[in-house]
Amino acid sequence: MTPRLGREAMRERIIGLGEESGRKSFYPELQERLHQLEEVRERLRVSQENLLSVFNSLHDAVLIHDRRGTVLEANQSATVMFGLSREALCGLGVGSLSLPDPDQGGTEVQLPAMLARMDREGFAVFEMRAVQPGGGPPFDVEVSVKPATWYGQDAVAAVVRDITGRKQAESILRQAQKLDSLGQLAGGVAHDTNNMLSVIIGYSDLLLEDPAFAEGPARQHLAQIRKAATHSSDLTRQLLAFARKQTIQPRPVDMNALVDETQAMLRRLIGENHSLVWKPTTSLGSVWIDPSQVSQVLVNLVVNARDAITGTGSILLETGNQEVDEAYAQTHLDARPGDYVVLSVTDSGRGMDPEIVAHIFEPFFTTKEVGKGTGLGLAMVYGIVRQNGGFVSVYTAPGRGSTFRLHFPRFEYPADGSFREGGEAPVPCGWETVMLVEDEEALLELGTKVLEDAGYRVLAFLRPALALAFLAREDQEIHALVTDMVMPGMGGLDFSRLMLKHRPLAKVLFMSGYPLEAASGRGELPAGVQFLQKPFSRRDLLEKLRAALDG
Repeated sequence: MTPRLGREAMRERIIGLGEESGRKSFYPELQERLHQLEEVRERLRVSQENLLSVFNSLHDAVLIHDRRGTVLEANQSATVMFGLSREALCGLGVGSLSLPDPDQGGTEVQLPAMLARMDREGFAVFEMRAVQPGGGPPFDVEVSVKPATWYGQDAVAAVVRDITGRKQAESILRQAQKLDSLGQLAGGVAHDTNNMLSVIIGYSDLLLEDPAFAEGPARQHLAQIRKAATHSSDLTRQLLAFARKQTIQPRPVDMNALVDETQAMLRRLIGENHSLVWKPTTSLGSVWIDPSQVSQVLVNLVVNARDAITGTGSILLETGNQEVDEAYAQTHLDARPGDYVVLSVTDSGRGMDPEIVAHIFEPFFTTKEVGKGTGLGLAMVYGIVRQNGGFVSVYTAPGRGSTFRLHFPRFEYPADGSFREGGEAPVPCGWETVMLVEDEEALLELGTKVLEDAGYRVLAFLRPALALAFLAREDQEIHALVTDMVMPGMGGLDFSRLMLKHRPLAKVLFMSGYPLEAASGRGELPAGVQFLQKPFSRRDLLEKLRAALDG
């Protein structure tokens, strides 16, 4: 058997250096060069491995393709993103990884335009809809491309980032901003409308109490005027509810008990053709909310569910507890991490397509026939839930019904047992001197008459500046200030502070067509101060004033 040659002997044989070779003196130099070449080759191998490791560790997908769009190389993230192996990706055209833009045409049109822009500017960034060739829903990506050289040929290095989550977050933000803007508009409209409704309701009350209108057609006409004004005030309250500016009196509420109480009314609303199924969850948490708001929400959702059902069908009411984490909150409008009580209303109706869902919470948007819907119902639901710190989720598809899930923050009673509720009932009469400041002249005249008829002495002023001049000039005792909160030049809060410097013992009653949160800018008032939401009746004004004076 031929003896096995060692590594050094093998080298010598290859380069012709035997034991008796005359070239033996050159061997040390050649051996050193061979060592150097091996070291360079090893460093190159390690460098290639490092580059390949970095290439495959990138979170974004990276594709190298030629100028015709044929993929030459892909990293591991690209294989995950497009659901194909590296070998399957290489050789594919980039057109098979994307959806054609309906406005710009297919890949054969988009690719040359992208390359021209890249050559002109040195790089190009654009967004597109990507797909997995093996099937699956399309997704949004951002592609950044730069010129590259790949094995001696001109190529393109494309970095592809999945931006589906970012797109969803942007859509949620745009929807929230749009609804906030509509809420501000709704609140302003409601404020101006409430001023006029207060005048109509107030004078109607005065005339209805006049003996001259004790009977006859005139009294019936007055009653109809007041009824119409009251109905209009209900519409403005829905606008304020959408704007999250409704005046409320929240307290801890058992959602199961409230739904139980409203079941009989809801069954009458939906009629005999539809069944109402109620599935309460045991050990349900409490919610801090005005009970009347829960009734408003339920009525609107159940009526909408009834109208969405053709023929016979069912409506399911459910409650439950849910813990919302950060990941869930990021994909749901208005959601924040925490513990929630969930009220769900599900119908077996016709469902909605995504275009309708995008607008359902906007005021005056309705899919119902003319005269059968105001478009304020779901706007009010959305506003009430947001006003109480919650959020709404909608699950629907054409032909598959709809589910509205209302998430309300769970209320926890203080561990020290310090929680209290309750209030006092005021008496609507008096004799005291009242300063009345209101920039709406018709309301100023009405308020003066109502208060004087109730026994009060009234000092009426159309502007705060006139009232301040009177306070500085006169030393007359004033027991209470009744003032609008939103007035040109000086608001009611600022005026009341100046007024109390002159009359520190006076009590204060604020009025506004805006709710307290919007009118005051902070949602709370000092102890002993009362607030009256417009429009109000004669009795409302007298009760609130008495409460302020006796508080």
